[in-house]
Amino acid sequence: MHLISAGRFGEMDGYVGYMEQYATSHHDLDEDRAFQQEVLNAARALGHAVKLARSGRLEHPGAGLSDPVPK
Repeated sequence: MHLISAGRFGEMDGYVGYMEQYATSHHDLDEDRAFQQEVLNAARALGHAVKLARSGRLEHPGAGLSDPVPK
């Protein structure tokens, strides 16, 4: 897919209310302000990376290299 990383703030994973009932798991998400902030940071980092890429200032670290085992 030739993805370019937006940096460590542009990537996240996690579970909220993983072992809770699905019908009420949104309550855990509503209360988890830290997780919400992580999501906002990821969105902001991605938006910033898109602006940099469109202006030609975000370079792909693997530019110029070829895949030795193309699919």
